[in-house]
Amino acid sequence: MATEIPELSQHIVQYLDFDTLKAFALVCKTWYLAARPSLWKHFTYKVPLACWSSPEEHADWLSTIRRNAGSFRHLYRNRSKPIPGYVLDLLLDQCHSLVTIEAVVLVTDVRNPCRYWEETFKPLIEQNKASLRRLQLRLIDISYMEPLQLPSLVAGLQYLRTLELDAPEMTVEDLLPILDACPNSLECLDMYSSLRRRRDLVIQPHHSPTTATATSYRFKHLRIYGICDDEALVDLLSRLAVHALEGLLLGTAIPLLEAPSLQKALWRLSHLHLDFMYDSSESVLSTFLNVIHPHQLRHVHLGNMTILCTEMLMEQQHQSLESLTVDFEFDHSRALGNILATCSKLKRLVFSALPFADIQVFIDPLRPWVCTELEVFEGSFGQCPPNANADTERQRQIEILFMQRLGQLTKLRSLIQKYDELPIDVDRDVDPEVMGWSLSSGLEHLHGLNNLETFKFDRNFPKRIGILEMIFIKEHWRSLKEVRCKKVDNKDVLDWLAIEWPELKVTSRA
Repeated sequence: MATEIPELSQHIVQYLDFDTLKAFALVCKTWYLAARPSLWKHFTYKVPLACWSSPEEHADWLSTIRRNAGSFRHLYRNRSKPIPGYVLDLLLDQCHSLVTIEAVVLVTDVRNPCRYWEETFKPLIEQNKASLRRLQLRLIDISYMEPLQLPSLVAGLQYLRTLELDAPEMTVEDLLPILDACPNSLECLDMYSSLRRRRDLVIQPHHSPTTATATSYRFKHLRIYGICDDEALVDLLSRLAVHALEGLLLGTAIPLLEAPSLQKALWRLSHLHLDFMYDSSESVLSTFLNVIHPHQLRHVHLGNMTILCTEMLMEQQHQSLESLTVDFEFDHSRALGNILATCSKLKRLVFSALPFADIQVFIDPLRPWVCTELEVFEGSFGQCPPNANADTERQRQIEILFMQRLGQLTKLRSLIQKYDELPIDVDRDVDPEVMGWSLSSGLEHLHGLNNLETFKFDRNFPKRIGILEMIFIKEHWRSLKEVRCKKVDNKDVLDWLAIEWPELKVTSRA
């Protein structure tokens, strides 16, 4: 059989999930040897508590590591304890093909971080420099950068693709020498640090962004999760090669200066992720959109997006958008109506805000949805909570028409309904039968979703699904793998599922 051929066995196990892989490894010794590289390729150092209370169990644990360390490819460290010397000696002895190393040097762990680094992680990194593709450095203080000699260290990692730097704060003057030493293979820079320009020093000529002879960085993705001032970001972006950057993530969006270097760096940007925009959202987004090529962005994630932001984004980028994740500040009915009626290539839409105040904008016959290839639809949609001023019958008609339009998304794989908050004027003791989503309130109009794999209701409102609804779902959504909603724990429903559809994963929320 195929699994008797080692090369085929090792190829097969690459496509197995972890639980299946464990079962595969238990069949026989031959299958175990084929599965072991995949079972042990990720190793996170975390000593079981039992090991410290029982010398025998501790010895068994060390023996297990010793037998499998040769299969380790990705090494991570639990932050609660430093790795003791005898474990690192074992890793140095057997690990020669590590692809990922997470090196953590915190003063809370050791009294002398520099010595700990020199004796532990530095030799391990140098030993695996021919295979290392991802290096994560977590340092408590950027002042350790000089004695740790990071520029000379990364210079030897000729195949490094991703560099992650995690420190409370870093200046652009500290960062540039490290990047200057990085190999041309570097594709992604992740910074979990606040980036700023040093105020008390002038940038050295060979590190100056304006120096003509300075080497241009060619990495494709830049992610800065900490606070970043605009001067430091401009310094960094000005060193990027023209049109090299494809993805930019800023944990804190700032009103950038419109420097000429921005257009050079961001002109071909296809992935943009901006968080914490707040009151400056329009000016921040405007700055970026002014320097990005029109109809170039494919994946966008924005925090606190206003209607004006939506209109600005749609005007310049609607022909290329494939994925949009956004937190709206105000009622988003009109904004989302514009998105669904404008972005023809949209495949993923995730939004968060108050429930729709007026979903009638979604059924306007003059503005049909053009995103027929939509695969993920997640957000606050569907029924509006009833209130004293609403025409209940008219509201139900609108909701049914909305469901009919939603049911036309034949490519949809994931449908998730959520409510982040309740409007202030809504009675929180709403009759759950009124709020129920069943065959009588729109579910039957979703029969066109034949590709659906995930169907969820999140957050506050109960959603009741009975046996009739499950029969409908099974008949029309044979590809469904997961359902999550409230009130699905009815015994009759669970008994029916156990007999008729045991492979379906169904969970309920209390």
